[in-house]
Amino acid sequence: MILKLNSKFIFLYAFALFIIAAVYGFLIRWNFTFPVGSFPYKNILQSHSHVAFLGWGYLAVIGVILKLFTSVKLQKHQLYKFCFLIIYTTATGMLISFPIGGYKVFSIVLLSVFGIATYVVSFKILKDIKEQSVATKLVKFGIYYYLLSSLATWFIAVVMVTQGKTDLYYNTIYFYLHFLYNGFFVFALFGILFKLIENEGIQISKKTQNAFFVYLNSACIPAYALSILWSDVHVIFYVIGFAASILQLISLLYLLNILKLIFKNNRWNFILRILLKFSVIAYALKIIIQVFSSFPYFVEKSLALKPYFIIGYLHLFTLAFMSALLFFILNQLKIFNFYKFSKVGIYVFLCTVFCTELLFFIQGFLLLLKLNPLPHYNLWVLFFSGLLVMSLVVIFIQQFKRSKLEN
Repeated sequence: MILKLNSKFIFLYAFALFIIAAVYGFLIRWNFTFPVGSFPYKNILQSHSHVAFLGWGYLAVIGVILKLFTSVKLQKHQLYKFCFLIIYTTATGMLISFPIGGYKVFSIVLLSVFGIATYVVSFKILKDIKEQSVATKLVKFGIYYYLLSSLATWFIAVVMVTQGKTDLYYNTIYFYLHFLYNGFFVFALFGILFKLIENEGIQISKKTQNAFFVYLNSACIPAYALSILWSDVHVIFYVIGFAASILQLISLLYLLNILKLIFKNNRWNFILRILLKFSVIAYALKIIIQVFSSFPYFVEKSLALKPYFIIGYLHLFTLAFMSALLFFILNQLKIFNFYKFSKVGIYVFLCTVFCTELLFFIQGFLLLLKLNPLPHYNLWVLFFSGLLVMSLVVIFIQQFKRSKLEN
């Protein structure tokens, strides 16, 4: 049965959505390079982002949480199966509704039903997780932050009706993105990573783990201030944002100490080490960028060069950190297998992400310094976007090589 939660279906389905989101990204880049007059840019962009986060990101992360933190017996509960059927259906519907109609009635209905189903799953998971550890605390707070972020999806409809697309409208969107990114994904992914470390039998100081959790958690809510500095806010928000970025930086130092010990005491193969190091470097860069983003000068320049710095930051998180770490996790759990060609796919994926990030930020800095921009910039980004899609397709196909989809 395809709704069996300990099967590969949930992860292959999530990965298929990731590929489609990447295809939408490629189409957007194609339009930048070879403009098409009737191209529905905003609609495709909305589908691209929603499917990447709610399809690939949410489904893969929540599937791993169920597999690692709940018993097989609890996973078989009919409530999970029913809710995941709704999630699959609504996520698939968004692939069609956004490109055709954008953020209109049908898409809003799908998002609302998706949200209600994830609420049920979230509360059920919180009830079913029994163990007590730092990994568990991270996962539970990740779910708390997901629930907090989702409040914005209900509030934004009220704002649109009463005020239109004002500063409050955009700050509500940033509220959603902040607690989804820096709340749910960051906390849940590191909770999963710590659980894998426990399962490997590697002993990490609970004091160090707790320090990482405390600093990270203390920073999460005030760090939202960094997301609203673009609007006309009081100077106190810059102070709060800077303090939150420093707390995140301290938590990063604890994380690096933990990872240093991990790399000394495991036998992971080369590709797993590369994936983990790549994702952690991306996460460290994200934290450093957030420190700089607490200063007015960098806020102003980032807004002026949004297609480069802000888009580069979003892709740094989504591809370099979240996706690379998910590949590591799924391989560690033997859900995804990296054979000969899929290893090539992983290396190509990492190379294309690295090159695309270089293009984004180099072009941004060249324009910031009023120097000549990179020649054929859009064409190069289009090339690497296509290469990214190809790498994902190779990885996906290889998952069927030695083990067929479980029933």
